[in-house]
Amino acid sequence: MSSFINSSVRKLLKVSMLVSLSVQTSLLSLAPIRKRSRSNLIARSVWAFYLLADWIAATIIGQIIKSLGKGDDTKNIQGDHYSLWASFLLMHLGGPDTITSLSLEDNELWIRHLFGLILQVLSAVFTLYKRGTKNRLLWPNILVFIVGVIKFGERTWALRLASLDHFGETNSPDPNPGPDYQEAEQVYSTMRTVHVKRTITEMMASESTMSGGVSNYGHTQHISDNNEEQSSQNLQELKLLKVAYAHYETFKGLVVGFLLSSKDRESSRSYFLQKSAIQAFRLVEYELSFMYQVLHTKAVVIHGKIGYSLRVITICVTVSGFLVFHFTGKHGFNKIDTDVTYVLFIGAIVLDTLSALTLFFSDFVLMGPMGNFISRLFVPKAIMQRKRWSKTVSQKDIISHCLAPKMELKDMFSYLNKYGEFEVIKRIVYNFSYWKPVDNHLKKLIFDELKDKSIKAINLREAIEACSQRGEAALLQNPSSYIKLKWSIGEFQYAESLLLWHLATELCYYDQANSTEEDQSFWQLFAERCCRTCVSLGHKDDDQSSESDYKNICKLISNYMFYLLVTKPVMLAPVKGNWNIVFGDTCADANRFFEKYKLSRHGKVCEKILSVNPKIKSTAVKGKRSKSVFFDACILAQQLQNEKSQWKIMSGVWVEMLAYAAINCTPFVHAKQLSKGGELLSFTWLLMNHLGLGTQFAEQDHHA
Repeated sequence: MSSFINSSVRKLLKVSMLVSLSVQTSLLSLAPIRKRSRSNLIARSVWAFYLLADWIAATIIGQIIKSLGKGDDTKNIQGDHYSLWASFLLMHLGGPDTITSLSLEDNELWIRHLFGLILQVLSAVFTLYKRGTKNRLLWPNILVFIVGVIKFGERTWALRLASLDHFGETNSPDPNPGPDYQEAEQVYSTMRTVHVKRTITEMMASESTMSGGVSNYGHTQHISDNNEEQSSQNLQELKLLKVAYAHYETFKGLVVGFLLSSKDRESSRSYFLQKSAIQAFRLVEYELSFMYQVLHTKAVVIHGKIGYSLRVITICVTVSGFLVFHFTGKHGFNKIDTDVTYVLFIGAIVLDTLSALTLFFSDFVLMGPMGNFISRLFVPKAIMQRKRWSKTVSQKDIISHCLAPKMELKDMFSYLNKYGEFEVIKRIVYNFSYWKPVDNHLKKLIFDELKDKSIKAINLREAIEACSQRGEAALLQNPSSYIKLKWSIGEFQYAESLLLWHLATELCYYDQANSTEEDQSFWQLFAERCCRTCVSLGHKDDDQSSESDYKNICKLISNYMFYLLVTKPVMLAPVKGNWNIVFGDTCADANRFFEKYKLSRHGKVCEKILSVNPKIKSTAVKGKRSKSVFFDACILAQQLQNEKSQWKIMSGVWVEMLAYAAINCTPFVHAKQLSKGGELLSFTWLLMNHLGLGTQFAEQDHHA
């Protein structure tokens, strides 16, 4: 019985080693995809592989120690393989370069990983000790052990550097006590006496410059765009990438709550005001990509002289270990164990090679000393044009949400008898969210609106006031519209107003649409919502926006904001207010209305709601007991339909609502979205800060 158990354990060890290698391969390939994909399948696969990788490696090492500790394989030559496998598992615990943490919270556990590193290293050392000097695979074992320690150490160090405490330290200025107070006081008194107009600050700055002691904190390395007008598109992109990296170094402190100086604000603001919408969004895309790499990969550890040296060492040592193993006599070894070890060596070399290629083509390489050399060797088209986020926004609307059946399994048959199988399936499909692309029209509208605010907000106080607007300023562009529509914003909290405008937008859109959603075939609807087909807005990316473009953009932002409130409420938590009550009451009101008129199709619902033609607001009819905005939205929709530039006005309001939510969302929450495909809300937040519209800027610097 004992021999049978030992045989089963040995077979399990072989299979587990191959599974561990497969998990590492899967993580290497899937982890980079998660930052540019909204697929739940990708996210859940990375989650499963990430947890499985550490668990299976630690479990196998424990089983190897248990087997060798009992003496089962101490005298058995096969124990040489098991000891070598323990070193391979140490390498696997180091993980691939493309992922160090699943979420930002994992970075805060770097001390736990440090203890894990110590324990696993001691475990691998124990397996070496148990085999002793008679171990025929001693030298391959030692070489693989060295690589494992380096890789596990890199991961632990990357986690530490990405933790919020250290992430903030890297952006802190050096301690600066300023000039000696007593000496400065004497100079100040003398200057007042002789009426010298030169300030002490200018004197100290002049002396500091002469001695080379100027602080670099907050200095954005702007790169002249006028030096070489001739450049190709890719070289222009390379220049944007370098500018984005300089901005990233300055603005990364926002994530940990730092206040940036007024100098940083003006420098960034003046630069972004000169850019087009496409260039501005591209810069922000690069910045957020750098942030993702620092927070979730080994980039910050690898990219540098020490990191490059370690990468060369690990590849060379792994290849050396493979060669030593290959030329070691295999007499007496189990053939399957030998084959498994070969697979582990080849797998390690292939993974290291792929990691090296990924490293060579990464954005960080272009920022280092090799960047200019690489750009001269070839045009980095593949680097510059690859996706760095999903470039989509999720969509969901309240009418489809309410039409989707909410039932327990026991009620399924009665529901099927009432509506029929096809209608039930269609209504279930309504509950799925779907995606639409972020195109140039949307980027231009958002950037132009924020740019106008930035131009008007000359100082910090005006910038803060501009950030507090959630639709009022857009309505004020047309005084008559403001008088009629201000109630929809001023009389409600932000979340209430958003839900009100969302439902009104839905009604207006389907009232003017040439084809409603139920005109779609079931399979088109299924492809859009269940298969997550990215649906285009249906217009060309030219520079001019038509009324139809404004209408589509309003629909897109409206559905996106509703999606965030329902699916990602943490992003809007600071501005939610009594959202849960308002949303619950509105849905209950809508469901009662649908049941009353037996409505089950989206277009028919919109048509019936508009036909009600209410004149009096809900609070006057129902009182304040119910917070429903269902019929108030119908009143608002009717008022909007009477506006000459209806969709242009609405688009301005929606951009302001988007900006208000973006700037009030916690920076830490924005950073968490980078590993989930990115969010348009996060792009808007960083773009606002670059335009000087953020709230994390210090007051104007005062000088003596």
